[in-house]
Amino acid sequence: MIARTKLKYLLITTFFLLVLGYGSYQMRNLINRPDIIIDSPSNGASLTSPLVTIAGRTDQIAKLFLNGDKLITDHTGRFESQLLLARGYNIIQLDGEDRFGRRIKKKLELVLN
Repeated sequence: MIARTKLKYLLITTFFLLVLGYGSYQMRNLINRPDIIIDSPSNGASLTSPLVTIAGRTDQIAKLFLNGDKLITDHTGRFESQLLLARGYNIIQLDGEDRFGRRIKKKLELVLN
């Protein structure tokens, strides 16, 4: 009888630990902030061609905008878009929002010679 009671407590404890572990795993989306990483071009770059490809990746982003236009990311969070720069100083803005409404903004400053 004592062995049966110990087994019962062990199973109940294991069940609650599994539920707690799964809940903690699912909470990572609430804890982690959205992020935008711009791979190319680098911030402050001086370019000679007016056509530039903006490429990068996102983490925890549901909506992504490049200068106000919606961008689509692939299943891994990567994005790529081409822009035509004006001669001189250009500011490109990436805005992202996660599914909880938290926002992030990244600015990319480029110079076209």
